[in-house]
Amino acid sequence: MFNLIKYRFIFLAVSLLVIVPGVIALFMWGLNVGIDFSGGSSVDLLPNKSFQTTAQVKDILQPLNLKDVQVNFTQNPKIRADRAAWLRLTPQIDNTVLNTIKTNVQKQFPGEQLNFRQDNYTASNGKPAFSMVTITGFSKLPDSAKLSQATTGLPKINGQAVTADKPVIGDNNQTQAISLLTSNKFQSNTGDVEKVQQAFYNKGIYVWMVDSSTVGGSVADQTKLYSIFAVAASSLAILLYLWFSFRKVSRPWRYGACAIIAMLHDVLVVVGIFSILGHFFNIQIDALFITALLTVVGFSVHDTIVVFDRIRENMIRRTTETFEQVVNASLVQTLARSLNTSLTVLFTLLALTLFGSNTSIHTFTLTLLIGIASGTYSSIFNASMLLVIWEHGELGFGIFGGKRKEQVALAGRRESRELARSRG
Repeated sequence: MFNLIKYRFIFLAVSLLVIVPGVIALFMWGLNVGIDFSGGSSVDLLPNKSFQTTAQVKDILQPLNLKDVQVNFTQNPKIRADRAAWLRLTPQIDNTVLNTIKTNVQKQFPGEQLNFRQDNYTASNGKPAFSMVTITGFSKLPDSAKLSQATTGLPKINGQAVTADKPVIGDNNQTQAISLLTSNKFQSNTGDVEKVQQAFYNKGIYVWMVDSSTVGGSVADQTKLYSIFAVAASSLAILLYLWFSFRKVSRPWRYGACAIIAMLHDVLVVVGIFSILGHFFNIQIDALFITALLTVVGFSVHDTIVVFDRIRENMIRRTTETFEQVVNASLVQTLARSLNTSLTVLFTLLALTLFGSNTSIHTFTLTLLIGIASGTYSSIFNASMLLVIWEHGELGFGIFGGKRKEQVALAGRRESRELARSRG
């Protein structure tokens, strides 16, 4: 039988070679966090045309250099009506002109409960260019000719007559609202939202800003704190469960502690690799990253328990063998099962990561791919090896009750015989 336990220090050294660079990167660069952790802005827009893909919207916003842009098409409940109209006026208008437009439109459409919004746009040199008046709340599609009549006879601006393009009519029964999320924190007094609107207008698309809000730092900090609590709570629950499950084995808490150490190995591997990926490839983590990380924790511990349970069974059957021999036999017996189970999952995750069309879950599948690969390794080559090292009192574990190596064989056989007798 192949002796895996003989190479236990080599297996642990391989783990350290993977963990150490990631830990160093974590201290140097940290994690490249997305809006779920860093905070940012949320903007809801109503366009006058439909988009087929979110990539079309992102291409329009590309000149703004927004970070962590997430685009969704929604039916925003804050939109009171399905229909809107846009009036483009030159030069930029003031409140006097806007009030005249309001009065004229209400005369042309009596009985309509309309909302008016004015947005000012600038030219590439930063000088005022034109104003856009958005009118919403029409019960049916408005007549374009009546809207044009509402823009005649307007007061002049600095002696210059106000001119208006032909009104643009939008029917949201054929279009969709755009929900835009970005790590950039828009300020109401800096015209950030207007820049987003102007980016659409530069492509000939009229949009109405339905709502704009900010995801504050307190929400982001709370998300981080809850994520840490989730990992800590799962670790404690695992330790207590294994302690209870292996209560008939001497020092059952060792099994739980070794499982936790192997689990933390997987967490450090995943977090360290994503710190490196975030620094060099700008890969950001979001709330799905925490979901994937907790899934990895569960998968890793599940695999470790299978191996530990086989060790417990073999200690009853193999009463003449040493503890090291029992552990090695258990590993060999479960090796094929562990690899087969993990490989089927890894092949599926690899296909989703490489060929999945939904880019929003790539980080999720990549986290699972790295974590489950690490969990398979740690369950076989770390957790059981640590159990033997602890039993032998090697690497300083003796301060917790490890015995001299020459005493281990006798103690292991005695424990096996006691377990066999307890099972009857």
